[in-house]
Amino acid sequence: MTVADLKAYVSPSQPLRPSDDAYAATCWEQAQALIAQYVGSATVPTAIVDRATLEVAAELFHRRQAPSGITQFATPDGSAGIRVARDPMIAAYDLLSPFLPRFIA
Repeated sequence: MTVADLKAYVSPSQPLRPSDDAYAATCWEQAQALIAQYVGSATVPTAIVDRATLEVAAELFHRRQAPSGITQFATPDGSAGIRVARDPMIAAYDLLSPFLPRFIA
């Protein structure tokens, strides 16, 4: 997967603005680094790493639209904004955990 996959994922109905390209690339690089650090030397299928990277990158990308951790878009029912996850890795943990060693404290 590449940053092009991220751009298509975060904006499926229309292309991102050119001004968002650099930001998307930065989010992709940061997601790759976070996933690599979390996985370490464990063997994880490429498809799982790719999906986890995509989810983390999308979370990082959308944070810009959620100042103070609360989304600012209008909801159909007129309710208040939605709090977003503080940890961008939240979606990746469940994807990666079956392939990582388990530790008992």
